[in-house]
Amino acid sequence: MAFDHIERHAPNLIHGAMAPFINRTQLQAGSGPAGDPRTTDSLVNAAAAHHRPETFLQWIIATADRLASGFEREAFEKYNAAKEGNENTSTGRNHYQARLLSLLEQVQLDGQAQSPTLKTLKWRYPLKALSPQAIFPQPRESCEPGQDGPAQQEYAQLWQQFLEALQAIPATHRGQWPLWLDHFDTAWLTFTHAIPSATAFGSKPEVSLYDHSKTTAALAVALWRWHEAEGQTDAAAAQRLKERRDWDEQKFLLIQGDFFGIQDFIFADGGQTRRDAARLLRGRSFQVSLFTELAALKVLDALQLPPTSQITNGAGKFLIVAPNTAQARKQLAAVRQELNDWFLQHSFGLAGLGLASKAASGNDFLDKQPSHRFQALMNELFADLERAKLHRFDLTASSAPAVFAIHYPYGVCRYNDRLPADKEDAGQASAALSRDQIAIGKGLSRQDRLLVLRDRTAIAVGSSVTQLEVPIFGYTVAFTADEDQSGKFGNLAANASLARCWDFSLPTSLDEMLWHGYARRYINAYVPRFTSLDLQTQAKYLGIEGSVDVDDVQQGAGKTFNHIACEDRQPKREDTSNASNWQGQVALMTLKGDVDNLGMLFQQGLQAPTFAKMATLSRQLNAFFAVYLPALCTKEFPNTYTVFAGGDDFFLIGPWHSTQKLAARMAEAFRTYVAGNPGITFSAGLCMTKPGLPMQTLVAQAEDALEEAKGSNHTDPAQRKNALVVYGERVRWSEWKAIESLQQQLEDVRADYDLSTSYIYGLLHLIDLKQDTKNPEHPMWRSRFAYRTRRYVVDKLKHADPQMQTQLRHQAQTRLAQVLGEQGLEQLGSKFRIPLFNHFYRQR
Repeated sequence: MAFDHIERHAPNLIHGAMAPFINRTQLQAGSGPAGDPRTTDSLVNAAAAHHRPETFLQWIIATADRLASGFEREAFEKYNAAKEGNENTSTGRNHYQARLLSLLEQVQLDGQAQSPTLKTLKWRYPLKALSPQAIFPQPRESCEPGQDGPAQQEYAQLWQQFLEALQAIPATHRGQWPLWLDHFDTAWLTFTHAIPSATAFGSKPEVSLYDHSKTTAALAVALWRWHEAEGQTDAAAAQRLKERRDWDEQKFLLIQGDFFGIQDFIFADGGQTRRDAARLLRGRSFQVSLFTELAALKVLDALQLPPTSQITNGAGKFLIVAPNTAQARKQLAAVRQELNDWFLQHSFGLAGLGLASKAASGNDFLDKQPSHRFQALMNELFADLERAKLHRFDLTASSAPAVFAIHYPYGVCRYNDRLPADKEDAGQASAALSRDQIAIGKGLSRQDRLLVLRDRTAIAVGSSVTQLEVPIFGYTVAFTADEDQSGKFGNLAANASLARCWDFSLPTSLDEMLWHGYARRYINAYVPRFTSLDLQTQAKYLGIEGSVDVDDVQQGAGKTFNHIACEDRQPKREDTSNASNWQGQVALMTLKGDVDNLGMLFQQGLQAPTFAKMATLSRQLNAFFAVYLPALCTKEFPNTYTVFAGGDDFFLIGPWHSTQKLAARMAEAFRTYVAGNPGITFSAGLCMTKPGLPMQTLVAQAEDALEEAKGSNHTDPAQRKNALVVYGERVRWSEWKAIESLQQQLEDVRADYDLSTSYIYGLLHLIDLKQDTKNPEHPMWRSRFAYRTRRYVVDKLKHADPQMQTQLRHQAQTRLAQVLGEQGLEQLGSKFRIPLFNHFYRQR
């Protein structure tokens, strides 16, 4: 029934080429291609029969379904025999009511408390279309209906949205299966990411329909391609699959890609102006994601695999499932050489993308004790990727260049002094790769579609289309605006020039549905732009060492780092048009962080890991940083510049104080995102700098702060990681609320008692004295605090009524002792510096 609806908006299933399946016309005639009577499976029949497979193609899909779920023989036979009905899942809800469990809630690392049971799992995903908010789990009672009626209504609404979404895919793109299927994959993710894949015979609804079907499809394609290449497509082959007699044969090739040298590439130095720094970062960060996506596409094209064979892609890494055939291995070697040659030519080896492959059998996807073969397979994949990093460019091969034959007719590139300039314009020399980065940095604010073209001359460059100079791995890349301005690219799809068409627009709100009719790639990053309010308050940008050009302030234009550094300034008076009426430190705060113990999460976190579960974990961790974080910045932190965010790490630059609040907001949201699991955390390092410093300096300082936040040298393992460092002080996330609370109380007592700068500054000396236990005067910090406070109160607080004066002074001394003495010096200790520094910087 679902296919009856889908095929109206899909490539031609009635008369089109469908091999190895037969189309509707052939099915009605009772024969397959060229009259082959053995070919009797339509796409619909082969998929629908996966519970009770009989033919070879049906067994291909059923076997892939089994491997994706990690089923052993007994479990699979029970699964095949199960009937869809009103049976309850293991969570006590029937198939209408059951909502998807959170795998992140179930992850357990060594040393954690007892593993959660079904009764203790409290979180579920709401049955809603994909949006930045919908990727968060909710308490079970708030999103899992207890009656069939409301539960069915949620499914009905989601189904109707899905049917409408299919109509949004351009009809002209149906002529190319890969192009249409890439769009469909995004639509499928949007509407099935929260649907449990299994709700029969007491199953545990913990893997989404999207992740299960995606991994099943990838495995089925690879399995069929292997059998086709080996000539094993008859009934005997189906029988061997059924009886698992050939499940130890290595039919699968798992291909991993990993971009190395990310930071060296993004933060390369040059003589660029300050105005170009932000654009360069934006362009380079986007290029890293673009290189990874196009490298994956190159592998798919070379091995003739569909988009659904790519299981994961994020943070410069991807995983593809391919057939383990001689031809596939040969083609992969050719792609590896092509990628190496491209990066050596355009980056001289400063960046690159490694490819690692691992042969696997069907039994390797199972994790039955005591062998734990799937867990071993995952560990080997991680190890292979590390080895690939050490074998980059195959430099020991005889064909590897020892010295590059490079000429510098125009000198070095002004944006990257390691690249030779190939063009000079108005006295400014640059390299084509750098000019592309600037073009990307400028264009991302105006364009939200990306075209991947096989023919460089296929599209006319104009006001609505920007084409990059440098072809990437043989593909031409162009950016274009909304389809209403540039059309739906039907002519490019019709002549097969259009390899991919990606939507990379950012969500404008937390509840915006992430589907716009095209395949989506989460490769864009949030960039601050001037608003109408900024135009009204632009005096805050003036008079800052002459580094801010007022002509840059235009609505919709991207802010430079000099502008961002001014955004935490506050008006001292109502007249905001005068630069002297603004106060506050002009500074940037760099925020760098990553998820703690990531390798252990994937290698040891799940009790019963499967291929579909691993895909789910990878997608969900990436989504927090690549989907939610840009939307959060849009709504709550609009002056934060995202250098990169995805996979398990992030690098942000923003105003010095707002960025601290963003870090805390992220930590709070992440706790909810992982369903309150104390074993999944992230650490972060923050460093404050003046605008204009070299990016390498910011990176190095942020790296040092992050390393300190990890606390690797801490004597108590329980105190390591799950922390942040700011102003050189290491703070556990659980302590941050106390710091924020004291920050507000400090502002309150300063206003109430008109505390002088010298009094507050003296608290820093008392912190040093309290921390210096070797100082003979160390024990005197309390008495000195009491003396200074008493003296200040007596000198400052006066009243005509002696009784009222005594009462006022007593109240002030008591309150200051409680806020600054007990909560600040006594409880926070050296961490009291954080609210004090923030206070001073806000007054400058």
